[in-house]
This record gives sequence, C-alpha cells and structure tokens, in this order.
Amino acid sequence: MVNDFPADVEAHCRCLAVQRRWPPETEAAFRATVAWYRALDDSPEPRQYFEYVDHEGLVDKGARWLWEAVVVNGEAVAIRQIEMGSSGAAHCYWWRHLENDVGGLTDQALDLTEPGLTTVSGSKFRALWKSGMSASR
Repeated sequence: MVNDFPADVEAHCRCLAVQRRWPPETEAAFRATVAWYRALDDSPEPRQYFEYVDHEGLVDKGARWLWEAVVVNGEAVAIRQIEMGSSGAAHCYWWRHLENDVGGLTDQALDLTEPGLTTVSGSKFRALWKSGMSASR
C-alpha cells in the first residue's frame, strides 16, 4: 500500500518503525491505520466533541481527555484527541501524530455511556487543540 503522506508524517512513521524495530508488516499496518484516520479526518462527516475529567484520580487526578469524533458504523470514533495532564502538559494525537512514547490516539470507539463523559462545544475543543498543538512543538 502506497501512502502519500506529508514529509513530517513520513518521518514520524519511519522513526517509530526504527525505534520500535517493527518488521515491515507491522510498519505497513501502522501506515494503513494512519491512512484510515486521515480519511476519516478529511471526510465531511459531522463532528462530535467529548471530554472526560479524572475527578477521582483513577489515572491522574484533574487530568482531562478531549476527543473530536465521527460516527463510523454506529460508533463514535475519535479522530483527534487531547490529553491534558494535571500538570498542564498537553499531548495532541491525530493522523499526523498518531502516537509517541507518552501515549496515542485511542483505538477504541468512545463509550458514550461512560460515567463522566460529557459533550463539549466544537469551539472549546478547537481552542484547546490549538493551544495544545502550540505547546507540543
């Protein structure tokens, strides 16, 4: 499968493959996943926005996770994700940066019945995305 990725995405894929010593099949599968998320991100499907705050300290008390999602086969699939630790550090994941050594875009559909999961406005998500992307550079 040939993918026409921008140079930064190509470099990130290659770096992960080398760093993690992926065999060619694993690297190809990862690239196919990146292409799938890219197609979802480029699609005209309506967006939904969600947030979860760790009020109980299950992972990191006060940490926040926000998602931009589209519906695929009846499930809310995250196409962008912001992880904001209680320290304020933000990590943004999407097809251009699917994962790193800290974390990555969830590969599970969002469970919209999860206690504590709330909807947020697209403008709130985009503002946090913009500030998170600036901070992560």
